Amino acid sequence: MSRFWEFKALAPKQGALHLYGPIGDESWLGDEVTPAQFQKDLAALGQIDRLDVFINSPGGDVFAGIAIYHMLKRYPAAKTVHVDGIAASAASVVVMAGDRIVMP
Repeated sequence: MSRFWEFKALAPKQGALHLYGPIGDESWLGDEVTPAQFQKDLAALGQIDRLDVFINSPGGDVFAGIAIYHMLKRYPAAKTVHVDGIAASAASVVVMAGDRIVMP
């Protein structure tokens, strides 16, 4: 399944999330960011101290965006969210989960 997000474990206790694409509650084409799979991938990072989140998304399902927001907000790592392109609609909700938000 192709996804528009990717988690990466970086240096010890650091991780990155690239969320590039539409946010949806169900995956029709296998490329939407869905809350259920997102939670599994987030948990697979394990315990890290810092998570950098990079977003370029037109948005999508607001209920899925709210669920992802809450998952990130609960996650104990310090979160810096970087808006790389656009964070529209539901993606703007996800951005607000950051402890620090960077938008050039």
